[in-house]
Amino acid sequence: MTEQNWSKIGDGGTAEIFAAEHGRVVKLFREWFGKESADHEYRKSLWAYEQGLPTAEPLGRTRYDGREAILLKKIEGESLLQRLQREPQTAAEAAKTFAAYQARLNSLEAATLGDSQRERLVQRLSRVEQLNEAERAAVRAELEQLPDDERLCHGDFHPGNIMENEQGWQVIDWIDANCGHPLYDVARTLLLLGFGTEAGGPRGSMEEAAEVFREAYLQTYIELTGFEESDVKRWMLPVAAIRLIEPIPEPEKEKLLRFIRTRLSSTLSTLNQRITFS
Repeated sequence: MTEQNWSKIGDGGTAEIFAAEHGRVVKLFREWFGKESADHEYRKSLWAYEQGLPTAEPLGRTRYDGREAILLKKIEGESLLQRLQREPQTAAEAAKTFAAYQARLNSLEAATLGDSQRERLVQRLSRVEQLNEAERAAVRAELEQLPDDERLCHGDFHPGNIMENEQGWQVIDWIDANCGHPLYDVARTLLLLGFGTEAGGPRGSMEEAAEVFREAYLQTYIELTGFEESDVKRWMLPVAAIRLIEPIPEPEKEKLLRFIRTRLSSTLSTLNQRITFS
């Protein structure tokens, strides 16, 4: 297989995606993406496939021109995001299916996946340079109040990572999959749907249908799982904070910072009231 036979079919923050011969796809990581991280993603992709989850079959690990790469069996069809761009009027119905799909994934045990959600959150929070130490401490304190679990979380569940074809839906990009509480996954999805910008690429193009999609998605997930909307909102602060370390556009980071600081201000105000009246 040579690069001359590739055609580019996708472009993300960490990698470029190419279609190659023999029904294969090459996920070619950016130059700064290390071997350990690529190995990590391949292991998770293989884990998901071996669990029988609807996803692309991993075919191997390699390098091209000094860049790490993963080989995958090509999934025919288009992404849910592409369909929504073409048919935004289908957003509500698509969101209900999307929520049901995520709820099924989140119901699965994931102890053997070997990536602790809680450890991931704490470690990544320590790297958020946009927040000062007091702000990071306040977010950590909120995180400590949240429940833990051992359920499967995809970690990047959005319409661009759902492929549609005659066989149904298949989920791609397992690099952020982790073992923990399912509402982390829901909060992350809501942020991806609500804070994307056109400068950020595919997610930004959801703008036209995002409001109806978000509403139908959250309502359906809550109905299916029995969680409350207030339960989801508790996860939004730490999930928003760790998103700041990702290679996303500055306008999106600014939105996130405003959201985080508003939430922290509200949290501190509530705490002060409790102290005053105690």
